[in-house]
Amino acid sequence: MRFTCFCLLGGLLFGVRTPGKAQSQPAPDTPPSAEVERVVTAVAVNYLGLSASQERRLGSSVTATYGVGAHYSFYSTAFPIGGTRFINVVDPFFGRDYRTSALTPYLLGELRLYHTLFRRTQAGRNTRRNAANYFALFGEVPLSKNRLIDVPNLALATPVGLKYGLRRNLGGHLYAEGSAGLALKISRTQRTLLPRLDAALAWCW
Repeated sequence: MRFTCFCLLGGLLFGVRTPGKAQSQPAPDTPPSAEVERVVTAVAVNYLGLSASQERRLGSSVTATYGVGAHYSFYSTAFPIGGTRFINVVDPFFGRDYRTSALTPYLLGELRLYHTLFRRTQAGRNTRRNAANYFALFGEVPLSKNRLIDVPNLALATPVGLKYGLRRNLGGHLYAEGSAGLALKISRTQRTLLPRLDAALAWCW
């Protein structure tokens, strides 16, 4: 009897635990995943136009985007900038005043690197639908030769270029996006390098 009491007292003093009373250790925290979405499909209202596109994952922070759009293009000698995304002016001193405008359908393609995605994820920011800053190579191809270039001084152009932008979620399925860069507008007889600003409000799923 004395031996049994001595064993029980020693177990209490030295912290001996029975297997049935072993305490489980908390599992280590799992780091959040920093990876672009597999697919983002969106319809957007952008500068002077509309577009529908699909963005697909190529790597953990790289995506490819393709789609179609329609852009309201215009040109006026009184206001020679603003609506000339798909227009090259062959001769700025054409000799007479004129203006022209048309809705231009186009195909679009883009390759993006979301370089702040990992940092925003680690900071606990909302990165759903690839809400991060990015570098992008882009190109747009007008689909029709229309009355926009009936004036002999104008040429239909295909813009390609490099831009830097950001995307942020506004809630639900809505996000906003903006970018700035350079676009080389390529037409049959001319190459024109100009700055490029873009802004868009998109509904995605």
